[in-house]
Amino acid sequence: MKAVFIEKPYKIVIKELDGPSKKQGETLIEVLACGICGTDLKIFKGETLATYPLVPGHEIVGKVVDSEEFEKGMLVTVDPNKSCGKCEYCREGKVNLCKNLSAVGVTRAGGFAEFLSVDDSLVYPLTPNISIKTAVFAEPLSCIINGFNVSGFNYVSDMAVIGGGPIGAIVAMLAKRFSVGKTVIAETNSKRRDFLESNFALETTDYLDPNKHLFDVVFDCTGNPKGIEIAASLTKMGGSTVVFGVTAKGAKSSLEAFEVYRKELRITGSFINPFTMSKAVKILNSGEFNFDPLVTKELSLEETVSHINGDKTAEMKAVWINS
Repeated sequence: MKAVFIEKPYKIVIKELDGPSKKQGETLIEVLACGICGTDLKIFKGETLATYPLVPGHEIVGKVVDSEEFEKGMLVTVDPNKSCGKCEYCREGKVNLCKNLSAVGVTRAGGFAEFLSVDDSLVYPLTPNISIKTAVFAEPLSCIINGFNVSGFNYVSDMAVIGGGPIGAIVAMLAKRFSVGKTVIAETNSKRRDFLESNFALETTDYLDPNKHLFDVVFDCTGNPKGIEIAASLTKMGGSTVVFGVTAKGAKSSLEAFEVYRKELRITGSFINPFTMSKAVKILNSGEFNFDPLVTKELSLEETVSHINGDKTAEMKAVWINS
């Protein structure tokens, strides 16, 4: 089978690999689509934890080829993260912090390949009529739900989102849906602001002034240390700053310690998706949200290599479609 293959940081190719052999308790999937995530770009650059060589890709939609658990031909998505269930964090219910965490497309072969075999427990059925473009957001949505869970967000919260990419857009859409408070995205790219306003009726701005408006919850979705500093400055007293974007290993932010103390800020990380995948799939299967417009570039496997390698011309989200 053909697959995207990262041999080591900054070395990515298309490679012909043997197809996966399904083990007992696994489901063999033909991959129909896989979204390119910022994490994939950091894996390519060696800026995050990963096991090389590697087939990347963890935002997966496919159909069942062989399984004892699921019907052949069923449309499914995959939770890439598997905890050990035995370490101290797993025993405390903090499965996302598992000491032995494995992840499809990060520590083991991922979705930028024609076929994939994963544990049955990681497979989630999708409704047959769901759009593949919307379905690729199942895993990102599950991570966003965890972000909301750790943020203290409620139905009257005012929220600011720093960064108007696909993740920031979905964060804002959920906030707008589940809160009567103000929701606004800060995004410096004018094309992205116009896109979000015209396609999703989201409020955007190029700059938020902390002297004029503070927010109960602020999500940093930039993956840039400076974004974290901006997010903290916009968080009101007693509010929450959520570090959601994936920064490079070793990157540092500079926060004024006295302001964190005086404002009693809660600065919290949000890491992957503990127990939230089923809720994300339920939301997508309901048909309430249409994320199709966020996919602004469809790629072949060869184009996926070029995109990860630096040809990032997608206005919002690029997705490999196995056509």
